[in-house]
Amino acid sequence: MSVANKVRLLSSLRESVGLRAEYDISENQWSAIVSPLNAIEAKLRNTLKREGGKLLGNIHDANSRKELTRLLGRIELTLSKYFTYFDTFVDLLSQRHLPEMGLLLGGCDVLAWDSLKKDHPALSIVEEPLVSFNRGFGASILREGVRLPDGTPNPLATIQIPYTKLRDKYNLTSVVHETGHLAIVQLDLVQALPDAIREALSAAGASKRLRELYGLWCKEIGPDFWGFCNCGAAQASSVMEILNLPASRVFRVSSGDPHPPPYLRVLLACEWCRQQWGRGDWDDWEKEWIHTYPLEEAPDKYRAILISGLKFRPVVSRTLFHTRFRLLGNRTIPSLFNIESVSPSRLNRIIEAAEKNGILDLSQLSPCGQLALFRMLRNKSKISEESLDRLMTTWLIRLAQGRTFKERYSRRNIHYGNK
Repeated sequence: MSVANKVRLLSSLRESVGLRAEYDISENQWSAIVSPLNAIEAKLRNTLKREGGKLLGNIHDANSRKELTRLLGRIELTLSKYFTYFDTFVDLLSQRHLPEMGLLLGGCDVLAWDSLKKDHPALSIVEEPLVSFNRGFGASILREGVRLPDGTPNPLATIQIPYTKLRDKYNLTSVVHETGHLAIVQLDLVQALPDAIREALSAAGASKRLRELYGLWCKEIGPDFWGFCNCGAAQASSVMEILNLPASRVFRVSSGDPHPPPYLRVLLACEWCRQQWGRGDWDDWEKEWIHTYPLEEAPDKYRAILISGLKFRPVVSRTLFHTRFRLLGNRTIPSLFNIESVSPSRLNRIIEAAEKNGILDLSQLSPCGQLALFRMLRNKSKISEESLDRLMTTWLIRLAQGRTFKERYSRRNIHYGNK
């Protein structure tokens, strides 16, 4: 029976994609993806055997033939739905057949997973994210559990990043930002975080409009702050580079857009660095940003709210750093991290040692910390763009291989040089 053959195809996704071992995703990722297919296949096969078998036994009866036709029609509709799911993951995973791209995506998976592995029960049940490349300017995430176009729940977070990230790997903090969206939801902070920000702004005398805007902007500020807690100053310097846009975009304020104006978004990130470490490179980044986009050039309709937003950014930042959330067990967001592991002084010491002995020692850094180190190398122009790209390619490939061959992060040193 052709329907029975189609049903059996549902469990063939892994074989259909046929990833070689070195480009393969983890067993946990495969399990999350194929479990719904295996479950619906078992259900449909049981239906065919139980109901279809009974009807086939009476095939000479007109009513049995009618009921069998209707049963097969219902199964065909269900198959259509789940083959859409099947095809979605064929499309995402087929990218990994390209030798370098497959390994780079595997490294990005490890980076995303590392950014989520924090000491909280709600994050311990999250599946490993799957990263893929896509057209366009920005990164995006479809969270675990969100409905796919066919109506089935997404089995694991799927993150899409622009193809351009192949050439500016030091801006992969965008992957960490996207996982921040998932983390904020998992930690049940979607409402608690903007409530805390609005309350703090109200106590500080901010206008109702600014309180409402910052409450809306928390949808993106929260993931930005998650990126900062994982990668430190790398988040600030990356967001500054990514948001270096025409002034009309940088100053734009919208009451319907959860993204803060890029003007404020960059300066918030610099303020986080200052509140964590005092004076540093971010002071120069801030001066450069303000010089490039002077508020005098902002449209009149936006200028007042930008000035007010800038005035109250220390309040917003202190709230992010110091608010104890009941949903976190009366802990702060930064308490989930070891932010000092990516402090500029520590990263600088690793770079200085590499300049002396030719070895970039990554042994004491998590993958997110390693990304922060590479970003600092780029910021300080300690190495050519070409050499940095080669280093980061080697790094991502090793992350991917460590995940695939169960030697996670085992090889921590990379030869350092500018040739």
